[in-house]
Parts: sequence; C-alpha cells; structure tokens
Amino acid sequence: METCISSQGSFWQSEIYEIAARIANSHQITAHEQRVLRTAFLENALEEEEHRIVNRLYRALRRGRIKVV
Repeated sequence: METCISSQGSFWQSEIYEIAARIANSHQITAHEQRVLRTAFLENALEEEEHRIVNRLYRALRRGRIKVV
C-alpha cells in the first residue's frame, strides 16, 4: 500500500510541475487542468512547494493574469 501512495505522490508532483510550466508559458488554464489541481489540493497529496505553486496559480487566475480556456 505504501508503494501506491508514493507512486500517487510522484504522479501529482510531475503533473503539477508540467501544468504549472504550461500555464506560465501560455497564461491560460483549461478546465481539465483546474480539476487536476483542485483534486490534488483537496486530497492533500501535495508537498509544501506544490501547495505554493497551486496557490500562486489560483491567485494569478483571480487577478486575471491567467485566463480559463
């Protein structure tokens, strides 16, 4: 069971960084990316640094720096 948890954590980590990089380049976020970020955040599957990344993305979204496409 611990292996599953570690694998899930690694999955979220790589997914979060990929999503963050794409959003930073395009200044756009898709509904799917929002769902992935929300799910990872709500499942407490993120490390502290990943939490900060998600928080920054949502702050930028609220401030209009990122558009939903």
